[in-house]
Amino acid sequence: MYVADGAVDVEAEGRAYRLGRGDTLYLTGGVRHRWRATVADTRVVVVAVAEHIEAVQDRPRQ
Repeated sequence: MYVADGAVDVEAEGRAYRLGRGDTLYLTGGVRHRWRATVADTRVVVVAVAEHIEAVQDRPRQ
């Protein structure tokens, strides 16, 4: 996660982190975590990467 503006508190596997504007945090898959904005107008970018993503076409609605 990348904090574009504002600040967040993150808990991951029993550890606490306080991130501010410009900070990043990388977690591997399967790491239990949660985060919350601590100031108004916080903006966070979250990027997820997977080894395999299957693209499927939506079926028409009836």
